[in-house]
Amino acid sequence: MAGQTPPPPGNGGQQPPSYPGGPPPGYPGGPPPNYPGGPGAPGGGGYGAPPPGYGPEYGGFPGPEKPPSSTPTVLSVIGIICWFLCSPAAIVLGVIAQGKFRNQGKPDTLAKVAWIGGIVALAVGVVVYISHQGHA
Repeated sequence: MAGQTPPPPGNGGQQPPSYPGGPPPGYPGGPPPNYPGGPGAPGGGGYGAPPPGYGPEYGGFPGPEKPPSSTPTVLSVIGIICWFLCSPAAIVLGVIAQGKFRNQGKPDTLAKVAWIGGIVALAVGVVVYISHQGHA
């Protein structure tokens, strides 16, 4: 056993049988025909991609989602600070933050506080301004 060589890989060195007139009996010769709409048909054939809105293929998943942004929270807090400095800016920042919160599907209470507080601060500022005009 020590001087023997191992057999060659595959089917032991045997060749598959050849048929003198072409393929074995019962099999058509040549490549398969091109069926209309099949994978070999002109223009690509096949089914193609699904229409938009149907999601990933079977067994797939849409991939990682983006983490929610903290931008709306920052805008809301800056809007609340703007109550005392520039109330129209508080209104604008609050409305922008509210839209971003809604796009993320998160509650927008902080943004509402910012823009409603901006409106209240603007109204109080107008009332104070008008009341001081009569005394001057």
